[in-house]
Amino acid sequence: MRSNAAAIQEALEGIEYPKAKKDILDYAKSHHASENIVSDLQDIPDRQYTSPADIRRAFGESRSEAQVPERLEEDIEKIDRDMESWKKQ
Repeated sequence: MRSNAAAIQEALEGIEYPKAKKDILDYAKSHHASENIVSDLQDIPDRQYTSPADIRRAFGESRSEAQVPERLEEDIEKIDRDMESWKKQ
């Protein structure tokens, strides 16, 4: 998760529950949520959500999935490439 819970809650302010994941994503996008928030919302399980607290709990679930280590690995690879590039300068 790249966004904090307060930022996500702010991005979803005014949404009425219950909502499916797709509806939450559509709402966030239509209300100009940041790319990080939309990306984080894409990582939550595909189900119905009944409240902001329900979404916050889902972030705990999504952290345990493989997506987070994959992102970390991608970040590490990017840092390694950047360091190699800086060494050559």
